[in-house]
Amino acid sequence: MQKPNMRYGRFLRTKRLSDDRELTLRDVADALGVSVTFVSDVEHGRRLPYDEIKTQKLIKFLHLSEEDVATMYDLAAREDSRIPRDLDEIMMYSDSGEMARFALRMTKKGVINENDWSRFIYYIKVKEKDND
Repeated sequence: MQKPNMRYGRFLRTKRLSDDRELTLRDVADALGVSVTFVSDVEHGRRLPYDEIKTQKLIKFLHLSEEDVATMYDLAAREDSRIPRDLDEIMMYSDSGEMARFALRMTKKGVINENDWSRFIYYIKVKEKDND
């Protein structure tokens, strides 16, 4: 889970600066095919998150982990007030998405609480471990 005050640009800046390659704004700009100013503006929250093409390039360039990718998509969605791009298709066009939206609406109504979600997540983690 990400920190409530974490921002998309700050997350990306942190990843860039913690990279062993000592990446500069120019390095990221060249990898994405944009200007240094553009990258700086994104990192400082003066521009919206990158589009999907640039996002995919960035994921590969920064060698982001699966967890980092999920965090990045979640933070971008929070800033754009939308469903995370990596979940959009399943959330809107599948039976699983319909069930997830129902469960989220039940949470909003107070029918489902954090304990219910914790038990569900625990079950999924056990199931995932059993499939490994």
